[in-house]
Amino acid sequence: MGSQCESALPFGPGEIFPQRDPHASVTAADVGPEIAAVLGLPLSPMPSDDWPEPEPLADVLPDVMQFDLELMPESFRLLVKDVAERMQVPLDFPAVAAIATLAGVTNRRAVIQPKRNDHTWTVVPNLWGGIVAPPGMLKSPVLSCMTQPARAIENEWRTEHEEAEQGYQTALEEQELMKAAWKDQFKAAAKKNQHRPAKPESTLVQPVLRRLITSDATFESLHCVLSENPAGLFVLRDELTGWLAGLERQGREQERAFFLECWNGDAAFTIDRIGRGSVHVPHACISLFGGIQPARLRDYLADALQDGPSNDGLVQRFQLMVWPDTARDWSYIDREPDSDALERTANVYRRIAALEAANPLRLQFDDEAQALFEQWLTDLERRIRAEDVPPAMQAHLAKYRSLMPSLALLFTLADGQTESVPISQARLACDWCEYLETHASRVYAAQARPEQHAAIALSKRLAKGWKRDDGFFTVRDVYRSGWAGLDSPDKVRGALAVLEEFAWIQREKMGDSQTPGRPSETYHINPRIGGTHAGK
Repeated sequence: MGSQCESALPFGPGEIFPQRDPHASVTAADVGPEIAAVLGLPLSPMPSDDWPEPEPLADVLPDVMQFDLELMPESFRLLVKDVAERMQVPLDFPAVAAIATLAGVTNRRAVIQPKRNDHTWTVVPNLWGGIVAPPGMLKSPVLSCMTQPARAIENEWRTEHEEAEQGYQTALEEQELMKAAWKDQFKAAAKKNQHRPAKPESTLVQPVLRRLITSDATFESLHCVLSENPAGLFVLRDELTGWLAGLERQGREQERAFFLECWNGDAAFTIDRIGRGSVHVPHACISLFGGIQPARLRDYLADALQDGPSNDGLVQRFQLMVWPDTARDWSYIDREPDSDALERTANVYRRIAALEAANPLRLQFDDEAQALFEQWLTDLERRIRAEDVPPAMQAHLAKYRSLMPSLALLFTLADGQTESVPISQARLACDWCEYLETHASRVYAAQARPEQHAAIALSKRLAKGWKRDDGFFTVRDVYRSGWAGLDSPDKVRGALAVLEEFAWIQREKMGDSQTPGRPSETYHINPRIGGTHAGK
């Protein structure tokens, strides 16, 4: 038995390595690929002539509609154009940020009744969305610029609140003095059995800080702020996928339920806490917007859209999600921001923010717009029920029932109309739905085959020379690097299967299938790989 085992070794009994020139270095050929991998020895690559030409991996995503300024309400066009040009970003970035901010400022200050006679269906025009783009594409600066007019309103409110709070504190001190004097008078009258003076009335109400925007708050504090701001809030998240992934964690079920209710804009939500009592919000309403990186979005969608408790329609609520193509060219532009355009947008926000949520505007379509909506909704319902529409897209399109009337209402308010929604704004809302659907198709296509995207990501690193000097790598080398979409053995193996299919790599063959132990996870790199083959 011992002799058979010894004969299977690549070296003789009692030897660390076979007899050889003591001045020569040990190679993979001396010890075999498995031991070479353990010792970190480079494997002997296949001759270049034996490798086929690697096939290109195309990162193919569905085309999206190019944004046209005509899609914007007139009051926003100059600002969107100015920001896109100064920052050299797609028009989509400032455009969708402007509409999201408009929704966040409006929230429950106005509602629309889409059907002429059914008064039980009203739509609150709060919206969720995001910008999908790689890091460094100025998502956050664009959002900061587009929300600046709304932030200015909140700053004005904060200044007013500080003045009101000072007046309240002064009046409160006076009231305490009057209360103390009354107590003394009451005690003196009681001792002399005289008429007791009436207790002074307390009419003071502590001023509440009105809010429009928040960016970093726990859901409990957010719920508390909503209890003081019945119109709702605009929530900004710098990285949406981190927030989305956080809601998947165990113990965050109530937080997830809270945000799902806030999307409706009209549902009540109560939080009960021992020692702090009950905080009730009769109409929890939030508009939500932020930035998303494509790789992280794919990674999240791959898990979130599987059948299970997490597939509850949270992703489909992000109706204002855009993933535009970015231009290859770039121009240096240095000019003053368009102050007139900024002021024009600020006036729109200021006018809408002055509306009271306690008595919101209630608009309906005019006759022409109503006919358009009826036809549009009929077509939508038929598409939702079609068998050729993927389930995720069906769920997404179902949310468009409220998206179209919400956009029509927002466009109407932006351009200063408050009586009814005209046909022009209804058409514009339909055009936006068509535009946004192309971006939704791109989003859901991105997660259709995650191993393909992971393979493309790894191919780009191989094309840039990763491990080229070694000529090989292991599964562990990849997942221990912690790259997005390649941070677990299973994800890496899926990507490597695709790369092997396209002749980028070849798995190390271990000879006889009866070889004991785990199959090798070492891969040779095709020496023909060049920078032009990686997916773009």
